[in-house]
Amino acid sequence: MKGRRGRLVMIIALLAGLAALALAGYRDNPESTTTTHTSAVHQTATASTAPSSTTTSSIAATTTTSGLPLALPASARPLRVPILMYHYVDATPPKVGRYAAGLTVRTNDFQAQMDYLAANGYHTVTLDQIYAAMAGGAALPNKPVAVTFDDGGTDNYTVAFPILRGHGFVATFFVITAFVGGANCLNWDQARVMQEAGMSIESHTVHHFDLRTLNPSQLASEMVESRRTIKSILGADANVVAYPSGEENAVVERAAWEAGYLMAVGTQPGDRLNPGSVFEWPRIRVSPGTGIRTFASIVKY
Repeated sequence: MKGRRGRLVMIIALLAGLAALALAGYRDNPESTTTTHTSAVHQTATASTAPSSTTTSSIAATTTTSGLPLALPASARPLRVPILMYHYVDATPPKVGRYAAGLTVRTNDFQAQMDYLAANGYHTVTLDQIYAAMAGGAALPNKPVAVTFDDGGTDNYTVAFPILRGHGFVATFFVITAFVGGANCLNWDQARVMQEAGMSIESHTVHHFDLRTLNPSQLASEMVESRRTIKSILGADANVVAYPSGEENAVVERAAWEAGYLMAVGTQPGDRLNPGSVFEWPRIRVSPGTGIRTFASIVKY
């Protein structure tokens, strides 16, 4: 009887050990789970569900060098902040291709738009500030709005930057790292000047490819190398990536997270920023010819 009971205890212990090993393997290999576009990366947006992270009730102890938590806490709540999307600002479109005219806000219109923000109590913020506020850090100022620029054109430095600085505004500039210093593009010295004035320099990948078409190695390189270049030259983490042409899917979102970005923006319209979808935050495109009444309706709280 004692022998039979002893064998039963040994079998139970063996089964328990095998179950523990299986569970450990499941936890250590997030790719073993079935994922979809609506859950794969979105689940990494909060600390309670991020792979290889732990639940936190406040700003996580594990942070970037800029002090931001690597994952949003479970207590994070949605915010409403218009993220405005610009490309070029100039009196005439730059010579960068047939799409330039449709992407160039004229200087006087941009000046009027920034004047409107200043005169009506708006405060510009960076995406890092939004993320920090969502994580439970310092609250955002009254009527926050984020101003962003894609592609890193020379006019971002020569035209938009002086207007922004004239109002004491900050903005986020997404640069294509392989193009920096090239024709019609700002250079790293100009980017550094803007950064020192409070502007945020973030990633628009290395070559501006459609990321959905790349193989895993190419996709990882576009994400990782752009971030690494910005860090090595400007000395600050690139925490945000803007998807080229807004083209993305679950695989691309996952690659952004694995490369170390905390958030990403596309081109889908909207102003509701959800902590559960930090890798597909929406933006509001400001098109050429946008009048001040339309602009006012875009940013209205």
